[in-house]
Amino acid sequence: MSERWSDVLAGRPDLFQTNSIIGLFRLAAEQKSGHTAAADEQSRLTYCQLEQRSNQAARALWEAGARPGEIVAVRTGRSVEAVVAFLGIWKIGCAYLFLDDDCPAYRNQECLLDCQVSVQVDRDFIWRAVETQSDVAVEEMGDRDRLAVIVYTSGSCGKPKGVQLSHANIAASISNFPEIGFTSDDRYCCFANLMFVAAVYDMAMALSIGAALYLIPGRIRRNIREIADYYREEGITVTFLPPHMAMKYMAIDQESPLRILLSGSEPVRNLDRRPYDLINVYASSEACALISYYRVRDKRKSYPIGRVVSALRYYIVDEEGAQVAGNEPGELWISGPQVTRGYRNMPELNRERFCPNPFCGEAPYDRVFKTGDMVAAGKDGELVYLGRRDNMVKIRGFRVELAGVERCMIQFPGMREVCCVAHSDSGGTNLLFGYYIADREIDHEKLRVYLKDYLPYYMIPSALIRCEEFPRTLSGKVNRRAFVPPAELDDHKQIEQLYR
Repeated sequence: MSERWSDVLAGRPDLFQTNSIIGLFRLAAEQKSGHTAAADEQSRLTYCQLEQRSNQAARALWEAGARPGEIVAVRTGRSVEAVVAFLGIWKIGCAYLFLDDDCPAYRNQECLLDCQVSVQVDRDFIWRAVETQSDVAVEEMGDRDRLAVIVYTSGSCGKPKGVQLSHANIAASISNFPEIGFTSDDRYCCFANLMFVAAVYDMAMALSIGAALYLIPGRIRRNIREIADYYREEGITVTFLPPHMAMKYMAIDQESPLRILLSGSEPVRNLDRRPYDLINVYASSEACALISYYRVRDKRKSYPIGRVVSALRYYIVDEEGAQVAGNEPGELWISGPQVTRGYRNMPELNRERFCPNPFCGEAPYDRVFKTGDMVAAGKDGELVYLGRRDNMVKIRGFRVELAGVERCMIQFPGMREVCCVAHSDSGGTNLLFGYYIADREIDHEKLRVYLKDYLPYYMIPSALIRCEEFPRTLSGKVNRRAFVPPAELDDHKQIEQLYR
């Protein structure tokens, strides 16, 4: 029996250091020619077909005027045509910007202007290319340090920022696949919106190691029972789900075909053991997806974010930029080939967040990305996430870390998810609100007594509000900005009476 291509790759890290994603895909296509490469609800393509159709797309793009170094917009929806477009764009040395037509039109227009896009691709464009263009191999243009993708952050903490990912960044990120346990035999389901870095990671990972990439239909992405049915029908072995969806899935996952369930993007909680591996992942667009991972072994109110992947080095620093001692908390800085070139058209922010590494001057570790996330190293070397550095508010004259209040609230029996938000009244006074989702009735008086045992008085929420669901961004994260304060916000006494 021949060796799996993923096993060969695991012993050849040099291939990820010398190839672009096109180079890695073509190596996989040579080994897996007749196997499924990409599938959506209507169709599926083998590796051979995907290579041929992306050659046709590349030729059509060239005829349309796309040239190396330019950015091409892709508006194909969640389809195999999107994957064909991405590869075709990369083959002629361009980068892509995926636009989701479910996003507000003004946001897409801002992205188009920011990227100076002149060529756009839709499904009709790809279909015409397949009908009219030669499928003979197109010679790849450009080196592996060229721009590959622009992904815009969700904007939950301000204006969306365009993060610039190179082929070298993506290759370094997916080179960590043996640590997670992905193989060429996997059916890898992409749940993420194609405009985000998680989808870039999913696609590049699957197509580089010879796995099959499945694009879950957009119409079922919010229906957990239909998602579970889809996994069973397609025999999905690897997928990512945001924490709130992962918890719902695990409640109904009878006869699950999964081998690995990844979850992350915000704190992961209360996961029961399953026959498949449960992995809490910590990632960011600026580091080209995966930064660290933790294998869940038991049910807890919170989990570490685990060990940093081998392609990265990390530093935990204090406010002066010096490394902290022992298990002291600090801001996480990371360095290595996954660290991207920064934000598009934001030089001041780039100087602030992407800096020369004061601890190492040797490439590719000579630059750090300052994550803005506060962490601490546990005794076993695994990192514990403490919250955002900038997620602090003034309450009654005191600086309050919202994540600290949330970590305490979530420990109360019955709590499933919590989010603390500070709303300002008309006079500019901040009031702390504790929103929560629970699987039982919560006695607020008992909850307040519990919180007082662990928190100072100014960190006790003025109001406690139960929710059925939390507002979320397109990437599935809790959207703090979308919580609407009660109409009685200016009447503090009434707030305490109504929401006590």
